[in-house]
Amino acid sequence: MKKVFLLLMQAILLTASCARIDRGQNIHADFMDFVYLEDHNQFVYKSRVNAVADTEFFLTTRFRVNLPKNLKNWQSSGNVFVFEYDKKQIIYIQAAYKNKSQLRKPTIRDVDNQEIDERLSPYWNERKYHKNTLKGGQAGRVSKVYSDGRVVVLLYNVKQENFDHFLSLTSGLTYLD
Repeated sequence: MKKVFLLLMQAILLTASCARIDRGQNIHADFMDFVYLEDHNQFVYKSRVNAVADTEFFLTTRFRVNLPKNLKNWQSSGNVFVFEYDKKQIIYIQAAYKNKSQLRKPTIRDVDNQEIDERLSPYWNERKYHKNTLKGGQAGRVSKVYSDGRVVVLLYNVKQENFDHFLSLTSGLTYLD
């Protein structure tokens, strides 16, 4: 019986550690780096590809941000980045174009369900999550927006006890140039 229990515990621990994707080899590409450090992760968006519409150029905002460990999933699309943790705790980052935005004093504000829906619906649909679970105001959870005029960081559905840690890491975002 003791051997069965030990085997079961090893299987559970192995499964739990495999559910995290921020272990092992760092990711390095032309447009980004994802570095898995001991106590946090570091995401670097370094794309040099800019956008053009008619004769107008839009300069890509390049940045470095620290993120919590225990990442479950992440994706990027254009200048939007979504990082998911246990129980659908989400860090959503949208970087405006550098020449179309102005840096200002950082602010933290509440977020309403309409904004949550607008920002996270594409990710929610891709992950095939039930639409009814995409709302703020859940007990013991915090959803807030941090912005400095150039970048919007939505901390969505973060457990109350994790919020200060998530905010302290993401608010340290720095720009590359």
